[in-house]
Amino acid sequence: MKSKVLAISAIAAGFVAITLTLGAYIQFIDLFMLAVSSVFVILPLYYKSYKGCVMTFLAGGTIALLCSLPTITFSIVFPTYAAFFGLYPIVRHFTRDKNLNKYLCYIIGMVWCVAAVYGLYFYYTAVIGLNFSDLPYWVADYILYLLAPAGIVFYIIYDRYVIVVKFLLDKLLGRILK
Repeated sequence: MKSKVLAISAIAAGFVAITLTLGAYIQFIDLFMLAVSSVFVILPLYYKSYKGCVMTFLAGGTIALLCSLPTITFSIVFPTYAAFFGLYPIVRHFTRDKNLNKYLCYIIGMVWCVAAVYGLYFYYTAVIGLNFSDLPYWVADYILYLLAPAGIVFYIIYDRYVIVVKFLLDKLLGRILK
């Protein structure tokens, strides 16, 4: 791996660790910090390095996990980062660069997002014991049916977010790094 890729991967891993740790400790910004950390995961793609992205994903997540051990049980950050937010931007740009069938990749990504939403729901209700009885009765009764459309809408928005952020990062890094 080149030194430039290693340097940008290390810097990105540090930013991922900071954002995930902040998301684990400050609960009202946890989902926002997950979206921000996914931006930092794809920073090594400026040099077309998927190895750097995977290294950033693993190193940043591990450092944040070690820094957030007291809050790990009740935090949504780490399972969500491992299941979707950390890996999806890497896979999305890999499939785009390899010119795979974009409709098939879009459908697979949508199924992945909905599966992650259901997985996290069952994790937090079965393992953590989260209860949705405080919500209005129609939400509590039909939450399993509402998760799929919510996951699809979220996927559509998040997929565009990942593409636009990558474009803006390339422009910004092109001005900074010459």
